[in-house]
Amino acid sequence: MAQSFEYPMWSPHPKAKLYKRYTADMPVELKDGESVTVQGNRYVCVCKIRWVEATERTENEYQPMDGLLTPNGYLTIRTNSLHKFEKGDLVVIEGKLWQVDGDVRIGYIYTPKKVQTNQYLELRKVL
Repeated sequence: MAQSFEYPMWSPHPKAKLYKRYTADMPVELKDGESVTVQGNRYVCVCKIRWVEATERTENEYQPMDGLLTPNGYLTIRTNSLHKFEKGDLVVIEGKLWQVDGDVRIGYIYTPKKVQTNQYLELRKVL
């Protein structure tokens, strides 16, 4: 039996939007502004999630080629969402686009069954 209860979580931030890559094998109802196209791939808004920072946001620039400064940023967030996050999913936080870049860590408590409490998402800023 799948868990259906999301543990409550307070957040000072507005909810973020989770976008999954559209592959035509999932049922989708598109509304205005609920799809984005990034690097030739279409993403569809699946849900809104509550979140808080788990680490400080780091934004800097790196230089892959001489004279080409490219901005980048990293952030780890904690969410109480029960949705399955995968590497490559997009999250819109405060109007900025972030991509799930690392492993998704899931926190559990045991009461006496194993119950999911939160997930930690490692995000990379999308240009």
